[in-house]
Amino acid sequence: MQRWVLKILVILFASIFLPAHYGFGQISTHRLRQADSLFLAKRYTQSMEHYRAVFAQQEYSPAMLLKMAFIEEGLNQTGQALYYLDMYYQATHDNAALVKMEELAEKYDLEGYQQSDGNWPLIFYQDHHFEISVGLMVIIAFLLSLAFYFSRAKRNPVPSAVLTLLLLITFALHINFGGQLSTGIIGSSRSYLMDGPSPGAAVVSVVNAGHRVEIIGKDDVWVKIVWQGKTVYIKENNLLPVSL
Repeated sequence: MQRWVLKILVILFASIFLPAHYGFGQISTHRLRQADSLFLAKRYTQSMEHYRAVFAQQEYSPAMLLKMAFIEEGLNQTGQALYYLDMYYQATHDNAALVKMEELAEKYDLEGYQQSDGNWPLIFYQDHHFEISVGLMVIIAFLLSLAFYFSRAKRNPVPSAVLTLLLLITFALHINFGGQLSTGIIGSSRSYLMDGPSPGAAVVSVVNAGHRVEIIGKDDVWVKIVWQGKTVYIKENNLLPVSL
């Protein structure tokens, strides 16, 4: 019975740990070099075409995201600039990006970027999600080895096995529901926010590009978001989900 419990714990640990993935995909080197060369030559529009092509393949680097944000700001595409800045921040946790986003938000009177002292524990947890994941895995691995040791020494491994199971559940919740809040940036000017997932629903507000909102669900082509404390819907093609 004890060995069966230990085997179940090992399987659970492997199934949770192995799918985890952090980092970027492989960069399309040739096209990225072309884009960087055009960027250095200040041919920003042409370089942006190459950057977007690389980005569309879900292959990008922090430096590339920063350059894309710079170009979009120069083109007065505030929503797109903030989107790439936010993506850059998610990848690097560079506080300079937060400062820049707050400056743009203040300049254009955009919502969703204000930081408060009261939510610093949540911000700390989100910013160190990867490190916390590694720490939990190390503790789980230690408890698993301890349970195996107790089992081989003919000592009762159940307490450490139960604690390991509880930590595995915590780890699963941490991986699946922790990390960054699901947010998005409104990417189109004059985006309609509706009180229901239908073009026939009442219009709650018409907003410009650049606002950052929390995403809480999806209904067909409508994304359910929080706007000024209310639940509203926006067409998915008007919203840029911030997700690496």
